[in-house]
Amino acid sequence: MSLLFGDAPKALNLLSIGERGVGKTVFLVGSYTESNSSYEGEQQNQLWFDCQDQEAHENIQGVMNYIAQTGQYPPPTMKISGFNFSLKQQRFWGTQTLCYFRWWDMPGEICDIQNNDFQSMILSSQGCCVFINAYALINDPTYLESVKDVIELVTAIASLVKHHRLQYPMALIFTQCDRLEAGPLGQLQIEKCLEPLIIRLDNARSNYRRFYSSIPIVRTDGMPVLRATGSADALVWITSELCRASSVSSGQDLAAGLSQGSSLKKFVHTVNRKPAITMGLIAAGVVGLIAIGFALTSIFSNQQPQQAKASQKTVQDHKEVLEADPDNVEALTSVADHYEENGQPEKAIPPLEKVVAQQPNDIILKAKLADLYELTGQKPQAEKVYDDMLALQPQNFKATLGKAVLRGEAGDTEAAESWFQKAEKIAGNDEKIKTQVQELAAQTLQSQ
Repeated sequence: MSLLFGDAPKALNLLSIGERGVGKTVFLVGSYTESNSSYEGEQQNQLWFDCQDQEAHENIQGVMNYIAQTGQYPPPTMKISGFNFSLKQQRFWGTQTLCYFRWWDMPGEICDIQNNDFQSMILSSQGCCVFINAYALINDPTYLESVKDVIELVTAIASLVKHHRLQYPMALIFTQCDRLEAGPLGQLQIEKCLEPLIIRLDNARSNYRRFYSSIPIVRTDGMPVLRATGSADALVWITSELCRASSVSSGQDLAAGLSQGSSLKKFVHTVNRKPAITMGLIAAGVVGLIAIGFALTSIFSNQQPQQAKASQKTVQDHKEVLEADPDNVEALTSVADHYEENGQPEKAIPPLEKVVAQQPNDIILKAKLADLYELTGQKPQAEKVYDDMLALQPQNFKATLGKAVLRGEAGDTEAAESWFQKAEKIAGNDEKIKTQVQELAAQTLQSQ
């Protein structure tokens, strides 16, 4: 296969996301061994990975030695490790280096938006691999709940990428597929179980692709070894997507792309402006996704001091306008957006309240204000906004569901049940959404 990479090899950073023990390290080693075992030296267009430093080589060799000695997979990663690789191709004139890439391998517990190291890795990445245990997904009813945070994080990144029109490919890698029934049936089972995430990525028009990783331990001449099938395809795809993108250059990471894109405020608006996405987020929790958005926004603003200074100057200009005209909607909106973008929702509320007071029939603005109230723990104020929304639109799904949750959290079980039932009716014939409402109702009422 000949790939249309650029003439000058790019240097890329790839992020790996997945819970502890999902098989990220085994996948990397399997991809490396698969590409090298199939390399036949002189076969034109053959692709393979090569280690760029001694540390990467030793780390991979260490995993292979562990498997050879024990016949078992290595224990979960205990520390963050960086692997430097090059992707090479055999051409008729010789060997060509297509790109360089750094793969960050990390413990599953590091994949937390509150972790400083992980924050830096998100913003320095140009694409990511998302790992899901396919065997557990199908056979363990509790598994999907255990990876809820991973799904929310991936959705948040996809939303940012969409609204800033960035090139940021995502590879969904389903591990332990060798333990499932081979063929289309196993893949259909995986797709069905992970439908909520697939819907979100499709709605965000994400550049993603699914890969089914099979890396069993087999014996060759009596020696336990990894036999990977299809694993290398994921890394070849994601690097080729980045190398083909003219807008992506060495060092052009997510943070740089965001600094050149449109306002970060669009991310928080996503939940309100896309009802299909909003309903798809019910089981995981809308507020959780908004919180991740604010966290990513805050991280980004902390790492862009020059942009922050420019933004601060703009805000000061608007404040001067407000001194002369306290009800200027444009200035109030810009100030609210600034605080929202910089992860300061409590400061975004006062100017947004003034805008809503002047535009009382704007449902989107009211929904945004309710989100900010909930995010800052002002639940009575949020419920009052939901009441106002329902007065304007009695069948508004977001307000109905928000009202149900807040009534439940206040201990008003009877009212909460009534509002949840109304939300189900608004969902109509969509059985999936109705089921998600029921699950959220059970979770809310059981916690009381």
